[in-house]
Amino acid sequence: MRKAFTLIEVLVLITVAPLMMVVVSGIFATFIRDIPRETRVVQQNATVLDMLRQVRRDVDAAVGLPERFGGTQATDGILLVAQADAVICYRFEDGRAVRMMLKGQGADPNDQRVWRMPNAVITCRPWMRDGRAYAVEVHSHVQQWFADMLRPRLVNSQVFFLHGLGKGREVR
Repeated sequence: MRKAFTLIEVLVLITVAPLMMVVVSGIFATFIRDIPRETRVVQQNATVLDMLRQVRRDVDAAVGLPERFGGTQATDGILLVAQADAVICYRFEDGRAVRMMLKGQGADPNDQRVWRMPNAVITCRPWMRDGRAYAVEVHSHVQQWFADMLRPRLVNSQVFFLHGLGKGREVR
C-alpha cells in the first residue's frame, strides 16, 4: 500500500487548485454581488409598474389633462389628471412618485400615496390635438451603475388615453 503522494501529483495539485479557485470565485462573486443587484432592479421596476397601473386607472376615469391647476404647472415631472370632483397630481422627483388629490388651492394630506423608487426615472408628456390633451405618454426606466457607467435598465414607454382605450381593459 502506498502512503504518500509523488512529486508529480503534488505539482499537478499546485497548478490545478488555483485554476479551480478562480473559476469558483467567479461563480461565488456572481451570487454575492450580481444577483442581489439585479433583484433590487427588478423590485424597483415592479414598484414602477404598480405606480403606472394607478396612473392608468386615474387617466381612464379622467375628464381632462389640465396644463395648470391652482399653483401647480404640468411639466415632464408633474402630471395633472382632472377628474369629476378633484385634480390628481403626480410628482416624479427625488427617487419617488407622489400621488395627491388637489382640491381648491391645496393638496389633501390625507389622500396621498408615495412610491419609493430611488433609481427610477419617470417622465410624462401629454399628447395634444386641437389644443386639448387626449392622452399621456409615460417613459420610465431604472438606472444602474455598471462598469462605472450609469445605464438605463428595463426601459418602458406607455401611452394612456383619456376615458381608456378599450374601457379599462389592459392591452398587451
